[in-house]
Amino acid sequence: MSQTVLVLLPGRREEHDHYQLLQEETALATGKRHDLRVEVAFAPAFDQLRVVKKRLLEPAPVDAVVIEPSTLSTTDLLLKELRGRTGLVLLNAWSPAVEYAARSWGRGQPFGTVSTDHGALGRIQGTQLRRIASGGGSVLAVTGPRRSSAAQERLAGLRETLGPGTDLLDAEAGEWTEAAGIMAFGDWYRIFKVRNPSLTAVAAQSDELAMGVRSAIRALADAKHRALLLDAKLLGVDACPGYGRRLVDEGALAASVVTPANTGLALEQLSAFWLDRQPLPLRSFTAPVPYPPTSA
Repeated sequence: MSQTVLVLLPGRREEHDHYQLLQEETALATGKRHDLRVEVAFAPAFDQLRVVKKRLLEPAPVDAVVIEPSTLSTTDLLLKELRGRTGLVLLNAWSPAVEYAARSWGRGQPFGTVSTDHGALGRIQGTQLRRIASGGGSVLAVTGPRRSSAAQERLAGLRETLGPGTDLLDAEAGEWTEAAGIMAFGDWYRIFKVRNPSLTAVAAQSDELAMGVRSAIRALADAKHRALLLDAKLLGVDACPGYGRRLVDEGALAASVVTPANTGLALEQLSAFWLDRQPLPLRSFTAPVPYPPTSA
């Protein structure tokens, strides 16, 4: 009898977050390869815990939950709710509470985390910026939600890599989507427009955020500001096949960073646990790489 795994991804499927769609595709393919019953669901930040609790109340058992929590507080609530009830693999999330929970997780139940190395990702983007914007100037970092550890670690890696001649500004997006990129740039522009803003580059933490910034700049009413800001190089993250990589190849993005799907490794580790009782590593990482390869 094969095990059932609930894979819960952040956001809504209809928002077309290309990275989360890649996560879904990879989860289903990996589950099929390892004879696991994989159920994929999406939920916005405020609804993730409810969706998990509702599924666990159904008669059909869930042997493990693979989830990318939208916030650190959601991570803490999941640890309290699921301890002793089912296996758990957290994606792109880490906090001291995770390490503490690992010591007392339910007997015989898998527990671990799989994450992109977000610090390395930020450093790759910083190296890309140093090559693309070697003259320094102002760079706007458009981050994902700061309540996520991924956004915090990416920004820290970027700051670590940039040279002293670069003035790093930042704007926070509420999500990782194009619409959120439009809003984040708008919030920044309302404050900085009185300063005759000029940017050497925009370093967005997803390709969708970068495209949102481009759309927002193109919609500016001030022609002078619009012309100045359209000269900024746009950098993204994820480089999903058919979206981010295509945007780089077409010249819409100066560079991106390939972010491998984490669901595949999580499900492979769960399969090894159930087949061979091989414990999951507490922390596993997938390695980001620059796109194009010569950009960093």
